[in-house]
Amino acid sequence: MITRRAGLGLLAATPLLGKNFTSDITVGALLSLTGSWSSLGLTSQSLLQQAVGEINTFFGSIGSPGRVRLQVEDTRLDPAACVNSLRVLAGSGARLVIGPQSSAEAAAIRLLLEDTKTIAISQGSTASSLSLPGDNLFRFVPDDSVEAQAVVAMALANGIQTIVPCWRADAGNQGLASSVRKLFTAAGRTVTKGVEYATDSPDFAAVTKEIASEAASGPAGKTAVYLAAFDEVVGLFQSATQIPALLALPWYGSDGVALSAALPADATAAAFAVKTGYANPTLLRPDASRAKWQPLVAPTVAATGMEPDAFGLAAYDAFWCGMLARIMSGGNQPAEWKQYLQMVSGMFFGTTGWGQLNANGDRAQGDFEFWALRTVSGKPQWTSVATWQSGVYAART
Repeated sequence: MITRRAGLGLLAATPLLGKNFTSDITVGALLSLTGSWSSLGLTSQSLLQQAVGEINTFFGSIGSPGRVRLQVEDTRLDPAACVNSLRVLAGSGARLVIGPQSSAEAAAIRLLLEDTKTIAISQGSTASSLSLPGDNLFRFVPDDSVEAQAVVAMALANGIQTIVPCWRADAGNQGLASSVRKLFTAAGRTVTKGVEYATDSPDFAAVTKEIASEAASGPAGKTAVYLAAFDEVVGLFQSATQIPALLALPWYGSDGVALSAALPADATAAAFAVKTGYANPTLLRPDASRAKWQPLVAPTVAATGMEPDAFGLAAYDAFWCGMLARIMSGGNQPAEWKQYLQMVSGMFFGTTGWGQLNANGDRAQGDFEFWALRTVSGKPQWTSVATWQSGVYAART
C-alpha cells in the first residue's frame, strides 16, 4: 500500500527518485474558479496548493534542488475556455494536469491531450461516454453509472414509483440522467420523457412548467424529480417555487450541486431546496481515511470559506498519484508515465480511500454520501442525510 507518507519515504530511500530530482516540474490545473461549480474549483485549488507545499517541503528537507510549480487556469466550466487553457498549460511545460471538472470540458480536450503530450486526471468528470481505454484522460472518480446506483437506491428506499428527469445539456449531466433512467426502469419503475435545458440562457419558466406537467401523470406521493445540474439550479428553483405542485414533490440531485455555495446563498432557491428535501450525492469521505483528509479541512475552509467534499479531495489524491508516477517514471514520456500511474493508483490509499483505476483509467469503485439543505439556527445549511456504501443505502437519523 502506498500512502502519501509512504510515497515520500520511497523517494527519500531511493536517491535516483528523490535526491536526483534536479529540475522543476510544472503541474497544471484546469479549474472553474469564477464560473458554475466554482465551489469545487476553489476547494480543489486550495487542496492542490497544500499538496504542492507538502512535496516541496519534503524535497527541501532532502536537499533536492527540484521543486513543483502549480499553474492554475480558470476555465469557468466552459469547454472552449478549457481548450485554450490546456494549450496555455502545455506551452508552459505542464505534462500533468489536474482537472478539468466537467465531462463537457474533458470531452473537449481529450484528443488534444495526446497532441500536446499531456496527461489529465479529472476530479469531477463522470460521463460514461468518456470511459475509454488508451487515451491520456484519467478520472479519479467513478463514472456516472455508479452515482446513478446511489440515486436510484435512495429513490427506491423512499418508495418512489415514478421519476421525472431534468438535466443540463452537457455530457456529464446527460450521462447521469441517462444512467438514472436506465437503472430506475430496470428496477421496474417508471421514468417520464424528461426535460433537457440549454447550457446558455435556459428558459426555466418553460422547463419547470414541463416538469410539473409530466409529474402530474405520476402516482400521488410516489413521484419525484431527478435534477442533474450545476449552480444554475438557483434560477431553476426560483422559477419552480412559483408552481405549488413542484413544492409538494421530493427532488433528488447530482454531484454538481452537492455542497454548492450558490444554492444556500439565495433565499428563495434555498427555501425550495429545504422544502423538497433536495438531496445531492457526492463521493463519500471514508472514515477509514479520516486521518488523511481531516487535517486538510481547516486550511481549505480558511482559504475558501467552504469545507471540501470528496471530489475536491480527489484532486489532492490525483496530484499525489500523478507526481509519484512521474517521479518513478524518470521522465516526461506520457506512455511510461501512464503505466506508472496505473500501477501507483492500484496501491495508493489516500484521502478518498483506495485509488485503483480500471482498464479505462477511471476510478474503479466509490461510495457516496447525500447532502441536503436543512434549516439550522434559522439559516440553510448543507447537512449529510444518507450514505450509499458497498451497494447499501442508509438514511442518517
